[in-house]
Amino acid sequence: MQMLQLVRLSRLFAALLSSAVIATLSWNPAAGHELWIEAPSAGEVNQTCKLEVCWGHSGERASGRSLEGQQDKISLQVIQPDGTRSELKPVLATDCFTAEVAPSKPGCYVVGGELQTGIITRQVHSIPPNTRIIMYGKTVTRVGNGEGGFDGVVGHDLEIVLLTPPDKLKPGAVAKAKLLFQGKPLGGRDVELTLSTAGSQAPAEDPQIQSSLWSTAAAPHPKTGEVAFPLIVGGRHFFSVHYVDETAGTYTGDRNDNSDFSHLRKGDAFERTMYMVTLTVQVNED
Repeated sequence: MQMLQLVRLSRLFAALLSSAVIATLSWNPAAGHELWIEAPSAGEVNQTCKLEVCWGHSGERASGRSLEGQQDKISLQVIQPDGTRSELKPVLATDCFTAEVAPSKPGCYVVGGELQTGIITRQVHSIPPNTRIIMYGKTVTRVGNGEGGFDGVVGHDLEIVLLTPPDKLKPGAVAKAKLLFQGKPLGGRDVELTLSTAGSQAPAEDPQIQSSLWSTAAAPHPKTGEVAFPLIVGGRHFFSVHYVDETAGTYTGDRNDNSDFSHLRKGDAFERTMYMVTLTVQVNED
């Protein structure tokens, strides 16, 4: 009799555990599209720098009509080393939007992009309905020998700020960044910042090394919002974070979007906001 009760309790525990796992997997903020910006790691004064603003899944660029449908939702700006800001106009290309910056002085230029996806009307990628989705992308380009400005703050609601000068991002070094939410440090166990390689990697010289792709994650410091990652290989890297603010609200902006998938009009209510944020940097091989 006791053995039968133990079996029943074991089955009940397994069922409860399975339900808990399913519930956890059903709300996974790591799913969905992202916005990211690719740019040369270095440039020269008075030479045009071309940017590629990309949208898609985990570094895989979307194209065609799905990409075209995002054009009116994207805004783009550049911050010069002295803090001067100007708007950039994204132009539709095959698998991205392009924009150009003509740097007039040495230093680091910070480019930030915003994509207002809207308030979704049904569950998508395990994201609950009535969730407002906002995507932010950011990158830094060093022009000439200037170093100032790499830690420029665009002012996004959720933003990753680079704390390591771009010329110091090398294999064997440490990349530091800070996470800000509405201008204040965000950290602790409820948020996770990831750094991962992106794009193609050169084949390793050692035949025993099968892949140089890697990804690591950590919770930013609860008071400072800062995090540090070791750099293993060169090439393009993504800092990224997905964060859900459970505060309900009402949209007060000027957009007037409506589709089968989402809507965003003044006065529209939402139950939470999901932020998908990236910062693209180049790790130099020299």
